[in-house]
Amino acid sequence: MEAMTRSVSTLARVNIVRHCHGHAAIAPALARFAPDLVLVDEMGWPRLALQRIAEIRATLPHARIVVRAERPEAGWLADALRAGASAVVPATAGPETLGLVLAEVVGERELDVHEESAAVAA
Repeated sequence: MEAMTRSVSTLARVNIVRHCHGHAAIAPALARFAPDLVLVDEMGWPRLALQRIAEIRATLPHARIVVRAERPEAGWLADALRAGASAVVPATAGPETLGLVLAEVVGERELDVHEESAAVAA
């Protein structure tokens, strides 16, 4: 999550509005904040990440969704894109690479960003 926050902070005119963790529903937070971009960290929970993507897409049809994936295998990657992800970035990518992908996905416009983690909160 820290790498994601650093990457987002490199973009101009970006506000991080909330971090969410765990299996709890995120639709209420998404509806309340209505961010333009949602970052999903798959964190080893590929099925949950796909559910999150679908939930985000259903709640915010026009939001951009970028997924940071531990092992983006071809089949899962295709599933993520079909579910509505705008881009998938390997977890091994550094903050600079993630920042470049985010900039490309959003076109450097002013954004509200919502970070979401698919991991179970400890």
